[in-house]
Amino acid sequence: MSEVDERIQQSKNWLERIAEKIPLYKGYKQKELRREADKMERTYTASRLDDCLAKLESLKAALLQAGKLDLLDDIDAVMRKVRRVKDRIQFADYGYAGLFDATKVDESVLDQLRAFDAQIDQETAAVVQLIDALAADSPSLASDVQLLGARLEELDSHFDERENVVTRAGR
Repeated sequence: MSEVDERIQQSKNWLERIAEKIPLYKGYKQKELRREADKMERTYTASRLDDCLAKLESLKAALLQAGKLDLLDDIDAVMRKVRRVKDRIQFADYGYAGLFDATKVDESVLDQLRAFDAQIDQETAAVVQLIDALAADSPSLASDVQLLGARLEELDSHFDERENVVTRAGR
C-alpha cells in the first residue's frame, strides 16, 4: 500500500468504516479511493512542475540582468512546455464512468492509471533535476535548455499513452 493509500485509510471516519461492510458500497468506495489517490499523486506532480516554472522565471531574470537576451526565447518556449505538461497532468481524466456509460472503467484500469502516473512522476523528477542544474552563468546553458525541451516533449508524448489507457477501458 502506498503512502497516499495509507493516508486515505487513516482519514476514514467510523461511518465510512461501517459502510465498507456493505458489499456493493465497498466496491464502489474502493474505486473512488483509487481515483482520489491518483488525483492526489497527479496534484503533487503538477505542484513540482509549478516550482519548476518559478525556477525558470528566476533564471530568466538572471539572464536579463546579465544581458544574455539570446536565450530568453528558448526559456520562454521551455516554460510553455512545462505549463502544457503540468496542465495535462493536473487536469487529466481520472477514469470515471457512469452507471450507464458504454465504456466501463474497472479496478484494473484504475490501477494501470495509478502505475502510469507514478511513472510520470518519476519522469518529472528527472525534469526537476535538469531545471535545478540550470544556471545563467553556465557555458552549456543553451544546450541544457534544448535538452530540457526535448525531455519535456518526451514527457508530453508519453502522457498521450495515459489517454489510451482510459479510452481502451471498455475493450
